[in-house]
Amino acid sequence: VLAEIARDDLWPVAVHQGGFAAAPLHCHDASVRIYVLAGALLVEGGPAQPAALAGPGTRVDIPAGATHTVSAEAPVVTITAFASSAGAAGLPQLPVPENSGVE
Repeated sequence: VLAEIARDDLWPVAVHQGGFAAAPLHCHDASVRIYVLAGALLVEGGPAQPAALAGPGTRVDIPAGATHTVSAEAPVVTITAFASSAGAAGLPQLPVPENSGVE
């Protein structure tokens, strides 16, 4: 995972946390890549994108501007990688686009 992150010139953040509820659907102005190392992450994208469970060894790519949220019912360990440390420092959440079909 770390070799791939280095190859793609991304900035990684390791996260080990207990279960957590989903944030409201949102999008970012930068792409996000999540590697699930242990546990499971529920990735949701609103009505147009069915929910998917990402288990250990899974790579989740969320393009810039894609409506999404994630949650976990139990502890999960992930490495989240951003396009640059500057973008990751305050990775802004943008409102869900009006034409997304999400209310």
